[in-house]
Amino acid sequence: MPESRKYVGSARAGRFEDGFRVLQGHREYVTYLEDSSVRVWHADTPWRYEMHDHSAVEMVLVLEGTVSYTVRDTAYEVHKGEVLIIPPDTLHELSMGENSARYLYLFEPEPILGMRDINALSRHFRRVFHLRDGSDAHVRIRELLLKIRNVYEKQDQMWNAMCYSYLLRIYTTLGQRYLSGVKPRFKAERSADSEVVNAAMTYINSHYKENLSLEDVSGFAGFSRYYFSRAFKKQTGSSFKDYLIQKRLQAAMDLLIQTNMQMREVAQESGFGSVATFNRVFRENKGCTPSQYRAIHGSY
Repeated sequence: MPESRKYVGSARAGRFEDGFRVLQGHREYVTYLEDSSVRVWHADTPWRYEMHDHSAVEMVLVLEGTVSYTVRDTAYEVHKGEVLIIPPDTLHELSMGENSARYLYLFEPEPILGMRDINALSRHFRRVFHLRDGSDAHVRIRELLLKIRNVYEKQDQMWNAMCYSYLLRIYTTLGQRYLSGVKPRFKAERSADSEVVNAAMTYINSHYKENLSLEDVSGFAGFSRYYFSRAFKKQTGSSFKDYLIQKRLQAAMDLLIQTNMQMREVAQESGFGSVATFNRVFRENKGCTPSQYRAIHGSY
C-alpha cells in the first residue's frame, strides 16, 4: 500500500469501497467484498508495505521481476513464476521494485484449516512455503492461483465458494507434495476414543450457545473430565475450552457481519455469558473490539 494510503486510527476510518486495508499498530484488518472472505490485488508499480500481520493467509504470485519479503526475520526473494505462502498471524513486510508485477491473495483460512485432515497437519501448514522448484506441484499451484484470479475478476454467482474450492486444491497439493512423509498430530488407528470425541465435537457445535461445561461434555462422552480432556486435545489439537471459545467467536463474527443485532444480543446468541465477557474474549483473540470488527467487515 503506498504511503498516501496508510490509515492509522479508528478501524472505521479505513473502510473504503475499493478495499484499502486498515492498519492499527502492526495489526492489519482486511476489508473484503460483500459476502466474501477472499481478496486479490494486482500491482505493477514500486511500493513497500511495512511490518504487519493479519488473520488472513497471504499468497503472492510474482508475474515479473522480484518481490522481497521478510517473514519472521527471514528474507525471501520471490522471482517471476514463484509463489510465497505466509500463514496467518505472522509478522512480515514486503517491497516491490521497478519492472516488477504480482498478484497478492488474502483469504480467511477457517474454511480450509477447519477440515480435519488439514487440521491434523495444522502446525506444518503454519510454516512459510516458498515454491520455486518448478515441480508439477509448483506449476499446479501457480495455475490454481491464476484460476482464482479469473473467478475473482468475473465474480459470477458463488464466486467466493469457487475460490475456496481452488484454495482447497492448493492445500491438498501442498500436503501431498511438500508435506509428504510428515505424520499428522494424531494418526488413527481409528479408536473408540476418536469416534466418541468426534461425537462430542458435534455435540459442542449444537450446544455452544448454552452454558456448556467440561463436565457436561465429558459426561455426554462417558469419560472422566481428565480422560476426556486428554483425548479431546489429542484428537483436535485444542483444549475443550479453546475449542468452545473459537466456536463461539466464529458464531459471533458471523452475526456481527450479517446482522444489525445489538452487542447484548450477539453475546447471548453466540454463547457468551455477558457483554463484558464477550468484549474481553473477542479482544484477546481478535485484537479488536466487536464494534471495530463490525465496522471493518460488516454489512450493517
